[in-house]
Amino acid sequence: MTSSTAPSTAIFNPLSVLQSISQATASVTQSRQLANIAQDLQNQLNRQLAAIQQPTDQVSINISQNRVNQLQAQQKTVSSFETQFGSNGNLLADMTNQLNLMTQAITNSDGTAFDNALSALNTDFTDLTPTAWNPLFQSDGITQLKNAGITIQSSASYDLTTPAGQTAATADVTALQNTLQNIIKINGSNQTVAASQLTALNGQISALQNLQFQQQTAQSQAVAQKTAQLQTNMANQLHLIELSLGQTSQLATALSAALNPPKPINSVFGAIINSVGESASTAETQLGQNPAILSLFA
Repeated sequence: MTSSTAPSTAIFNPLSVLQSISQATASVTQSRQLANIAQDLQNQLNRQLAAIQQPTDQVSINISQNRVNQLQAQQKTVSSFETQFGSNGNLLADMTNQLNLMTQAITNSDGTAFDNALSALNTDFTDLTPTAWNPLFQSDGITQLKNAGITIQSSASYDLTTPAGQTAATADVTALQNTLQNIIKINGSNQTVAASQLTALNGQISALQNLQFQQQTAQSQAVAQKTAQLQTNMANQLHLIELSLGQTSQLATALSAALNPPKPINSVFGAIINSVGESASTAETQLGQNPAILSLFA
């Protein structure tokens, strides 16, 4: 006993083929078009974003920054002067202290103490540094003192055991004390001026830097807002183009409708069946049953 299987025959439907081709072509074409359009829009957006990155008031910001640089240079110079005034002030104070010790040594006819104080005095004198000329500050006389040098001699040169020697030593010590007092007075005044000038410069620099920050912040906000607007515009434009391209699927839809026409309605029961759904009615018919909708009339 042989069994034979009937060959299956496929029915060629040109509308089905056209529908598949149309749908595939439309999908590929739309994808490529959208990709190209999206890239073009992105390139245009990049050019627009690049054009708005530079602050519109960069000239003003540059001028402000140049002024800040100048003030900072002045600040550095004045700070250097203030440091030097402070260092010289400490040395002058110690020199005054050594002169006081020398005065006591003269009174006590103590040559050793006199010479020890004189040695410390000369060390301070060596470390004393004249400041450069600057119109902000007075000439303190340190340069003249450095040029003249210390005229006080050793205790042996005076012979502090004699009244004449004590008188001569006292005269030299007193002369230098008077000179140092004048220098100390001017040096202290210069320190005050330097401190005041630094305070003023710091205030000006801070004000300009705050102004720069406000300008840059305002510009950054403007750029951010413009950037967001341009990006939104591009997204909207791309969406509209996408919707427009979607209309090309109408041919595939028409072909699908032609391929699967609605069943003709021959009776009121047919209309009810269609409204319920073809799949359900078909399934029940295949089982040899009446459609569920007709069970109401059975």
